Amino acid sequence: MHVELVSILGKILPLPVVFAAVVATSGSVTASESLSGTWQLIEFRSMSDADGVSRPPEPATYKMTLRDDGTAQMELGCNQASGSWSANPGVRDSAGQFSFGTLVGTRALCRPPRIDELVMRQAAYVRGYLLEGRWLHLTLMADGGVFSWQRVSEGHSATSDYQSPEDGGPRRFEVLPRVSALRLRAGTSTNSLVIGSYRGGQVLWNLGCVMVEGRAWCDVQALRGGARGYVAAEFLQAAAGPDGAVPRGIENSALRAGQGKFDATGSLPCAWKVGQPTVECRFGVARSSGGDATVTLIRPDGRERVIFFAHGLPLSASTSEAEGSLPFQANSEGDLHFIRVGPERYEVPDAVIVGG
Repeated sequence: MHVELVSILGKILPLPVVFAAVVATSGSVTASESLSGTWQLIEFRSMSDADGVSRPPEPATYKMTLRDDGTAQMELGCNQASGSWSANPGVRDSAGQFSFGTLVGTRALCRPPRIDELVMRQAAYVRGYLLEGRWLHLTLMADGGVFSWQRVSEGHSATSDYQSPEDGGPRRFEVLPRVSALRLRAGTSTNSLVIGSYRGGQVLWNLGCVMVEGRAWCDVQALRGGARGYVAAEFLQAAAGPDGAVPRGIENSALRAGQGKFDATGSLPCAWKVGQPTVECRFGVARSSGGDATVTLIRPDGRERVIFFAHGLPLSASTSEAEGSLPFQANSEGDLHFIRVGPERYEVPDAVIVGG
């Protein structure tokens, strides 16, 4: 059950009051290098239906820095806390044991909901971690709940992942692999009509996100089309392309291809009639990060066909007004894409799209 929390403005004391003034426990601390860095709190999900999900009213003000020397520093709204942490990886580095030492913090009266109090109260019960891309999930003992944090890179915050590409956000989202089925809704509420669902790992277009009562909802659509609607943002992460890069901002390869500004040129197999054996067609490719590219193909008769790639996959092709709407088909075998545009056939290797 999801419990929606509505932020209520409250007064913040002008001076913080120090509490729990206890020196953090000493001794050696085992710090997993993969966990070091700064993380932004997105939500706490209690296993109790009565408590449900709690989210910071302003996620950017809730951060946790885990240092290599085993010390931890937290920004919790209008409060701060510090202490120690330790982690012991299991069979996989992406999961294992995790615990905080004594946390020492301030206790100003932050505005409700008091997520700072929740973090301080539950931190002592953290016993494990799961690292999932840019997500760090800290689990409580006895399945009491899960804190979900997103890694903050230099010049980047977790909330910037919820911006549209026009504002510098990621071009695409990936549904978190741990999610079995993410509901696609017609509106920005858990009461909105369910119009579809996505499996974990599925890649979606980022069409912009909005904040509604402290929760981010993202307008999305599957990579190859389909129903368009809203999903809860906390189940998404910025999608990295086949080259490992997370493409952000507006994609401009089509513009550069139209201007003849190609990153590479060459030839590849093509045929423009049914049953015709393939010959070599010249091409030029304008590449962008994340597997986005525009390939301009020049047939032996001088006519052009433009094929558009996103996330390393062929999605569509240009057609003239005289041609109308030609059927587009594509399938991949290994590192080779077999593409049909009406009666035409093209064979495009991955190396054309991502280089190499």
